[in-house]
Order: sequence, then structure tokens, then C-alpha cells
Amino acid sequence: MVVFLCLFSLWADDLSSFDSIINLPFTVPFGYGDHVSLFTILMAVAMIFTTRISTAQMGDTNQQIPGMKFMMTWLMPLMMIFIFNSYSSGLTYYYFLSNMFTLGQTYLMSGFVNDEEIMRKIHENKKKPVVKSKWQQRLEDAAKKRGYNPKK
Repeated sequence: MVVFLCLFSLWADDLSSFDSIINLPFTVPFGYGDHVSLFTILMAVAMIFTTRISTAQMGDTNQQIPGMKFMMTWLMPLMMIFIFNSYSSGLTYYYFLSNMFTLGQTYLMSGFVNDEEIMRKIHENKKKPVVKSKWQQRLEDAAKKRGYNPKK
């Protein structure tokens, strides 16, 4: 927390305007502007790390859209650099801190969770027979009386 407060107090004087570390002698198109903002770069790097960690925890659940992992990990932070470079440094500082707290929370929680134990319990529960509730049984009985035959 002290590092974040020091970064703010030593670097940004005014959170209502952009924070420029390099003033460029030309204007970059697509709304980037003529400067490079530190908090925007830090926000994009933190976004990359946060996205990589969350997609690594999900495994291969997103096989339906293979390009989405690339887009979310690399293209989204790049787009954010172009979008937020000329915005106020308070906004990018907030997003940076939010991503850093998410990273810390993810690492903290991963120390308390045993993935192998959870997967073992899931596989054990899959082997148990599915017990129908009384409500589900009454609905199926009413449907059978009306002539509906569910496929098995």
C-alpha cells in the first residue's frame, strides 16, 4: 500500500489531467496523443498479468472461441493504452490499483484453495446417483399424464 501511495505522491501532481512521462514531438493517431502516460502503461501491464492469471486458472474451458484468449490478454490492454492515454491520471491510477489488488487477492486465495481436493470431490459427486426432488417428480408425473414421454 505504501508503494502505491508513494507512486501517486511522487509522480502525479494533478489527478484531473494526464500524467506525461515523455512528450512526443509528433501526434500519434487514433486518439493516443502527443505524450506517454505512466499510469496508463502501468494499468495495461497490470491488466496483462491479471488476465493471464485468470485465464490460466480457468484452463481450457474456452475452447469454443480460441482467439478470445489472445484478444483479452494482449489486444484489450493495447486498446486501453490508446483509449486512456489522454484521460485523467486518476482514472488510470484507479484501474491500475484495482488490477493490483485483484492480483494480490488471487495469489492470497490460491494459497488457501486445494485444487486437487476440489476436483476429487467433484468426481466423487458425479458418481453419486441424481436424486429427484419431490417437485421435479410431481412435474414429471403431471407431464406423463398429459402424454409427454421424456427421452432418456
